Amino acid sequence: MISKRLELVASFVPQGAILLDVGSDHAYLPIELVERGQIKSAIAGEVVEGPYQSAVKNVEAHGLKEKSRFV
Repeated sequence: MISKRLELVASFVPQGAILLDVGSDHAYLPIELVERGQIKSAIAGEVVEGPYQSAVKNVEAHGLKEKSRFV
């Protein structure tokens, strides 16, 4: 489950898109949208090491490593 703010952002993402999430933080949005089947895959960008590592762990925990790329 994602926050209301991220839910609003998600409503603008077209079905079947490839998402570029700049400033992804913990990758909650790409994880949610891949699990819903709303997007094909995601590229997540994060410059802060702590959130970046958290995003990688979250994606791996959801079994979505093959559908995600980190930059």
